[in-house]
Amino acid sequence: MNRLLQLHRPPSQPSPDGGRGKSLHTLRAVLVAVAASVLVAACGNIRTGDAEIYGLARFKLPALPKTGSHAVLMFNEMHYQPSYKSQEGPRLLPHPDAVPVTGRELRYASLDEYRALEVPQSARDSYDPARAAELFRVNCMVCHGETMTGDSTMATLMKDQAVAPLPANLMGPLTQASSTDGEIFAFISGGGRQGYALISRGLETNSPMPEFRLLLTEDERWTLVRYLLDQ
Repeated sequence: MNRLLQLHRPPSQPSPDGGRGKSLHTLRAVLVAVAASVLVAACGNIRTGDAEIYGLARFKLPALPKTGSHAVLMFNEMHYQPSYKSQEGPRLLPHPDAVPVTGRELRYASLDEYRALEVPQSARDSYDPARAAELFRVNCMVCHGETMTGDSTMATLMKDQAVAPLPANLMGPLTQASSTDGEIFAFISGGGRQGYALISRGLETNSPMPEFRLLLTEDERWTLVRYLLDQ
C-alpha cells in the first residue's frame, strides 16, 4: 500500500521533469497514429511509386519494379546490376590499328612472303622442349592427337559428322618435307591451310582450326614450328 501511495502523485503536483515526459509520450502516440493512418489509408502502386490518401493527396513513394514488395533498401541493389566476367561479352577490344607495347607483329601479304621466313633467332635462343611440348598438348593435341598424325578422338567425331577439313597429319611429308618454317607459321597463325587460304583472300574462314594468331603470341607460334620440325 505504501508503495502504491509513493507511486501515485496528485494531479496538482508537478512532475520532476516539468511535464516533458508526458509531452514526449503524447508526441510518440501522435506519430504512431499518423503513420498507421497513412499505411491504412494510402493507396500506392509499388511498381510506379504513385500513391494517394483518400484522393486528397498524391505523392511519390519509392518504386520497386523488380524487387517486389519487400522492405525498401536504401542502397543500390547490386544483384540487379549487369556484371561481366573477364572472358564474357561484350568485351571492349583494342583498336585494330593499336600497337602493343611489345611491338606489332609483321603481317605478310602472301604465302610467298611467309615461305621465305625462318624460325627467328630469338625463338631459337629461348626454345625450351618441355615448354614447347606443353604448348602443343594444350592447343593442338585435342585435334592432331598425341602422335601428331591426326588420329585423335576429335578427328573421329569430325569425320562422323562430315566436318572438313580433318586435322592434318603433322608427321606426314606435306608438313615435314614440303613446308618451310614460314609456311607452317602462316598455317598455325591463320587456322590451317584452308583457314589461311580464305583469310589471305579477304574471306571469312570456316575452318575448324582456330586462328592461333589471336590466341598465342608470335614467339609461342614459332616455338610450335620448331617443335613440329624437331619430331
